[in-house]
Amino acid sequence: MLVWIRRVARIIALTVMPALLCLGGARAVESDPVEEAVKRLVVRELGSEAAQHRIQITAGQLDPKVRLAPCERAEPFVPPGTRLWGRTQVGIRCTLGASWMVRLPVTVQVFGQVPVSSHPLAAGTVLSGSDFRIEETELTREQGPLVTDPSTLAGRQLTRAVSAGQPFRSDSVRVTPSVNPGDPVQIVVSGHGFTLAGNGVALAAASDGQVLRARTEAGRIVAGTLRDRTIEVRL
Repeated sequence: MLVWIRRVARIIALTVMPALLCLGGARAVESDPVEEAVKRLVVRELGSEAAQHRIQITAGQLDPKVRLAPCERAEPFVPPGTRLWGRTQVGIRCTLGASWMVRLPVTVQVFGQVPVSSHPLAAGTVLSGSDFRIEETELTREQGPLVTDPSTLAGRQLTRAVSAGQPFRSDSVRVTPSVNPGDPVQIVVSGHGFTLAGNGVALAAASDGQVLRARTEAGRIVAGTLRDRTIEVRL
């Protein structure tokens, strides 16, 4: 659903865009309404986000001090380096009758169905199905990417505390470690034509496939790939 502030859009339409009033007393030139032109631009730029989520767009207001030369046709565009996400801007330039460009404040809100915490959760919690529920969330208010697939949460461990109703950021969950600091591990060192095996102690938490550092019985620090509580060190 796309929601616009009609009064503001009307002011903009009379000043700059397709239903453009040529300042200085000239006659207005009929064309597409400003809100429709900007709306199409934002939806096109958002692509799959617009197709998959509910979107609300609110156009701001131009600086009333801006004085523009008469223009027969103007069009919106996305300024370089601008992301149409949250509080942002859309450029408007005259393409016929004058040569000017202005920026229009626009707020783009994207809402999506994502898993949120059912209750307060402490860091280190291994998540189960009862720890989250699906709820509509304003994605544009969140810092960083969110977990959108609930099937990926069960069995994952929180790296930080999460409040009730809070969505899960991608960097706030991790695969549950199969080895924790201080756990005994097997160390296998292999090279050209030889293999050595011994025992050691894990120096950090890790899951299978991750690199883990460990201390050997002789006190040497080695690092290798963890597989089934065995650190594989290749020379």
